[in-house]
Amino acid sequence: GFKTSVTFPMTAGSAHSCYMLDNGSVKCWGSNTYGQLGLGNTTNQGVNSSEMGDNLDAVDLGSGIKATAIAAGGNHTCAILDNESIKCWGYNVSGQLGLGDINNRGDNSSRMGDSLPAVDLGSGITAKAIAAGGNHTCAILDNESIKCWGKNASGQLGIGDTNNRGDGSNPMGDSLPVVDLGSERTAKVIVAGGSHTCTILD
Repeated sequence: GFKTSVTFPMTAGSAHSCYMLDNGSVKCWGSNTYGQLGLGNTTNQGVNSSEMGDNLDAVDLGSGIKATAIAAGGNHTCAILDNESIKCWGYNVSGQLGLGDINNRGDNSSRMGDSLPAVDLGSGITAKAIAAGGNHTCAILDNESIKCWGKNASGQLGIGDTNNRGDGSNPMGDSLPVVDLGSERTAKVIVAGGSHTCTILD
């Protein structure tokens, strides 16, 4: 049988990488132009050895919060947390952070940790797996359906139009449609490319 999701402890975006440690913390390095490293600044990390190892700060996900899965997109990063919610940070030009605006997160310490809101997936809905593309993000939900948000110029959100979601122009939460996978089909694994998304079905 299929696993519900495939969780890798390491993920790479266009110019940054993140690793989920065995204690549920997340460390990221590389390009940080938009705050995609989640360190509350825009300083690149990993340029020299003194910035790595114990000197590399973990992402502040919030008080007592740990990650269970991570995904790096083009210039943004998302994590499924131990309460099965999702938090995203970095570049947000198309709403790929799923927060109802186009403001970057992670570039200022006041917008991380407990101040970084979780993505509104809908009432009582939680996430089981996550994938981040160039400027979009998708999640397999607890009922094994899929919701996607962010840039949609090529239909990468899979909802039958080319309108972005999560940028404030279209609502999130219960109003965010699920991807039509076909009659009685559910998702087991999801991956996202620059401007497309694929899933393995049940």
